Amino acid sequence: MRKLGRLAVIVTVLVLLLPGRVPIAPPPAYAEPLSDSVKQLLEKGLSVVEIDREIERVQALRKDTERSIAQSETELAQRRIAIAAQREKAGRVLRAYYMGQKDAMLGLLVSFKSFAGLLRSWELIDMVFEADRRTLDGYNREYETIRAGQAKLEKDKEELSRVAEELSRQRDRVAALQAEIEGAIAGSADPELARRQLEEMQAYWQNAGLYEVRRHFGALAKAMNKLPDWIQDHPEALKTKGLTVTLTLTDDELNAFLRSQSELLKDFRIEFMQDRLSLTGNSGTMKVAITGTYTVENEPKNAIMFHMNTVEFNGLALPDTTRDDLVRDFDLGFYPQQVMTYLKADDVSLEDGKLIVKLKIGK
Repeated sequence: MRKLGRLAVIVTVLVLLLPGRVPIAPPPAYAEPLSDSVKQLLEKGLSVVEIDREIERVQALRKDTERSIAQSETELAQRRIAIAAQREKAGRVLRAYYMGQKDAMLGLLVSFKSFAGLLRSWELIDMVFEADRRTLDGYNREYETIRAGQAKLEKDKEELSRVAEELSRQRDRVAALQAEIEGAIAGSADPELARRQLEEMQAYWQNAGLYEVRRHFGALAKAMNKLPDWIQDHPEALKTKGLTVTLTLTDDELNAFLRSQSELLKDFRIEFMQDRLSLTGNSGTMKVAITGTYTVENEPKNAIMFHMNTVEFNGLALPDTTRDDLVRDFDLGFYPQQVMTYLKADDVSLEDGKLIVKLKIGK
């Protein structure tokens, strides 16, 4: 299956590089409706492809983290050498103060009989004290740099440990799925046909499905980024009562807005229901269905964030790694402060046909 994945990537790249729009290959033709056993087999096959893709991402993240740790360790070693000299200089300065040598220098100021001599002595003493201050400041800076570097190193090591655990978990998932797939194929009435169906669906998803889904999500995220501008142009969507502002957006309004932003979204439909949202879209022979919800988040900044619960491609459920990947790469959130600087989301709810956001005015 890994070889199939590499072949699919090569084919996809060639398709994208060829001039003009190359027609997307038709989807595999199966008897309709799919039996539960075939559907489960195909879903597991797509899960293997997607978890393999997640493994590749985590492996790249692991390499980046390892490089960051190696760089941090090298920089810290160099800093420790540099701070040794700074520590010696700072020690001499502190010993001079502790032993009263600086007090003796200040005592010289009262021994001069002329104002000119006093000024020269003061300038000399000031230069000495300024050099001492720079020495101590330099030591403090080096010390803080080392402390920050050590903290970063520890954080990177924790991240590496987390990434290694995630990599192991995903590999275990793939191994378990592969075993289930092989068992299902062996137990089917026509193992050769079952394997061919599986490989055709995997290739179709890798060659065309994944690319189209991500392309449409990119258009959706770009459109959502412009939603604050639409709200500013439609003040009737906002109702103010005291320091509370209520934004009410219907699914018809949102769909009209999205379709005005991109041709790619003309066949997409968002529907608000009680406590959940559904998004369905068609692109030729491909169908995507998503369910999710919104929550108010305050970190890293105040926002209404979309969370995917399920993602289906041509009626087949995709794994959590696909959902996480789409959420990570495409921001479908709404940021009230893009509408007005002092607006802050306080609550969000979904009703039949409506998205209702409670906003507060204040910093």
